[in-house]
Amino acid sequence: MVTALAAAPATTMAQVACTSPTEDLYGLGVSVGGVCGQASFDTAQDLIDGLETSQLGDVNVNYDGTQIANMEIFFNSLPITLSFPNAGFTGDGAALQFSIPELGVNETFVGADRDASQDLLEDFLKDSGVIADIMKYQAANSPHSPISGPGGVIPTAVMSDFGEVFNTMPSDQETEAANLIGAGIGLSSLSVDGRDTTITTIPLSYAIRNTIDPRRQLVFSMPITIADSEGAKAYSFSLGVGYRFPINEAWTLTPAVRYGLTGSEDFATVAGVASATLASTYALRFEHFDMAIGNMIGYYTTTKIDAGDYSFDPDIHNTVLRNGVMLSQPVTLGGKRLAFEYSLIDTRYLGTEIYVDNTQELGITVGTNRSALSSRTYIRGGLNLLKGKDTTGISLNIGYWF
Repeated sequence: MVTALAAAPATTMAQVACTSPTEDLYGLGVSVGGVCGQASFDTAQDLIDGLETSQLGDVNVNYDGTQIANMEIFFNSLPITLSFPNAGFTGDGAALQFSIPELGVNETFVGADRDASQDLLEDFLKDSGVIADIMKYQAANSPHSPISGPGGVIPTAVMSDFGEVFNTMPSDQETEAANLIGAGIGLSSLSVDGRDTTITTIPLSYAIRNTIDPRRQLVFSMPITIADSEGAKAYSFSLGVGYRFPINEAWTLTPAVRYGLTGSEDFATVAGVASATLASTYALRFEHFDMAIGNMIGYYTTTKIDAGDYSFDPDIHNTVLRNGVMLSQPVTLGGKRLAFEYSLIDTRYLGTEIYVDNTQELGITVGTNRSALSSRTYIRGGLNLLKGKDTTGISLNIGYWF
């Protein structure tokens, strides 16, 4: 959707380029005969549609499809240049120059006419791997990447892997051998580089408890996430499996593996992510409160995904460190025995550069006291504050295990 449209004469007729607007995720500047037209777009698909010959006249009313034209594109942090350096719709006038200086790309396509040249550019994008390079650049330079930004498939997988072993204080009375189903919902409202972003997460899990030692559990988890940045939506989900292995009464180790997918037409992104993690939880019991110390190291890597005629692997590889401490305080409210839990979590991303490479979270939750009640069922809900590079926000979540 075009959100701004302007045309203004340049200072001289020799000026053949105008800067694309950057207030939205996608922008386009079209210069024809020294006159600059600009437009902003909410999604990548809107921008791609705006580049069609029949649509460029809406951005710059002076363009009739035959003049020398220069197009400056802002593609979610990445500057791209397209130009028809010669007049005419066919012959030399059909030549299309395509340049991405940040990626070292500089190509020229000559078809039977300008539309055919654009078709050749599309074929180049399918075969060259440039789109994967674009996604990798965006992960490093934009917080709005569906792969690595807030609500992206990697951060969501990291939170799920850690949360399955840390989000609730381990009970010291794990005597129930019954399996557990977990379901919940999380709602986050963030300001990400000045844009309002909402994230909806539905975490699902199933824990199979060992009949001899219920503390030993095979846990399956599948978070489903929808991230919406002022109308541009991204979807992701992942499936993970981990095994909780108690070393002693206080210490539990959990190795896990996971595979996830993210897709967004609005962000022109499709990617798969595989991971392997090892998490540790150590519980300290005191007279009036309990403390849990959680540590996790994980390796997360993108994988090749085929989508129609396109094949993508952004080649992102991160070692992630996530560490936290939680205090659990038993209380009695209205005759019910509950537990308040206070947590502080720090996350660091090492390896391939990403824009939001560390986050800090402060949380408070309340739920049934697992140390006081049967661990067969329990419920908890809470509030989290998150801070990262150009990212701040608040999230509400509730979960039920039965």
